[in-house]
Amino acid sequence: MKVFNFRFAKLGIAMSWVAAVGGAQAGSYEGGYYDTGYTAASQNSTVVTEGKVLITASEAQIGMVSSQISHRLDAHTPAAGNSFSLLPQAGGNAGATDQRGSIWARAGIDHMKEDSITRLGGWNANLWSLAIGYDYKFNDKVLAGLALTYSNLNGSTKFNNGSMRDNAYGLVPYVAFRVSPCFDVDVMAGYSRVNKKRDRGTPSSNTDNALSGTKATSSPKSDRYFAALFGNLKQRVNHWNLLARLGYMYATDRQKSYTETNGDLLNLNTGRRSNRSVAGLTNSVNRVSLRLQAGYQASNTVEPYAFLTYARDFGVTKMKVPDTVVTSIGTDSTYVSPNKRRSNNTFGGGLGLNANTGGGWTSGIEANYLKSKKFQNIGGMIRVSKKF
Repeated sequence: MKVFNFRFAKLGIAMSWVAAVGGAQAGSYEGGYYDTGYTAASQNSTVVTEGKVLITASEAQIGMVSSQISHRLDAHTPAAGNSFSLLPQAGGNAGATDQRGSIWARAGIDHMKEDSITRLGGWNANLWSLAIGYDYKFNDKVLAGLALTYSNLNGSTKFNNGSMRDNAYGLVPYVAFRVSPCFDVDVMAGYSRVNKKRDRGTPSSNTDNALSGTKATSSPKSDRYFAALFGNLKQRVNHWNLLARLGYMYATDRQKSYTETNGDLLNLNTGRRSNRSVAGLTNSVNRVSLRLQAGYQASNTVEPYAFLTYARDFGVTKMKVPDTVVTSIGTDSTYVSPNKRRSNNTFGGGLGLNANTGGGWTSGIEANYLKSKKFQNIGGMIRVSKKF
């Protein structure tokens, strides 16, 4: 048996190849991306999934905060409360008589799913999000506030016979400006500290494809940031409220280096796997989004609405991993690269309902569906706020 070790310091990639008579077993890359023979079955979830999780988690916080901004900025709106509520409507408080302070809460869920990462399958996860906030309305044109956020991710990574769990704690300061009766702008930024748990199957001693060996486990930590700017153009026609909302978001997840237990190649002499140091990983994305919405003011207390969304991602971080592995005996092993699979376009839509229950209380519910190539997200949100 011969052991071949190559290190490319510039790319931060470590490769270990073990060759035996009659075959080859491909090794591991720093970052845990590729670890088995001729499949990508053990791609580490922090490489495959984090880009999608970053976008979904950031959008969830933005949606919860934006819903409060929209309700509060339109002082006349009795049935507002969704993140894209429309023109002021009759029946609400106005001007100096409007309550200046507001406390609010939002809760939401996103079910993410991506198929066919490898022959073993894809991955799916539920992201639960919660935000509690306070804001103050300085006058009819300026609003500022702060939200505390928490999210929990729990999912299955079938492509590497593993699982993923996250707990994230953060805060989101925000400010909004009414430029004219038909146009306003909101700005927000967010930070979350993310504690991750990951495990994945490793090849057993008699096969490099089943991933039925010892579980490799890790606990990465990361700092997640986002900043977003939105412009809202609004118009009312009879009982119909119309909206065009254009926005820009930058988000990044900076995962620190960590140690993966039992993550290295199987030692055929001892039958054991050793721990492995894994380099840090950064995911970043720029996103431009558009939302078109129509709501019908059925009464002073109820407004159902429907919307369509589109998002374009660009400037996405490229992973520094190769698409082809050449084993020590000259055999090529290929796998699906997340760089090639990442979609630039996301389409979606949904339905919602706003309600004004009186006494300064407003509430609402919304459901949405997003799709980009093999990735899909089904989500929902409930909200409640109290002005005082």
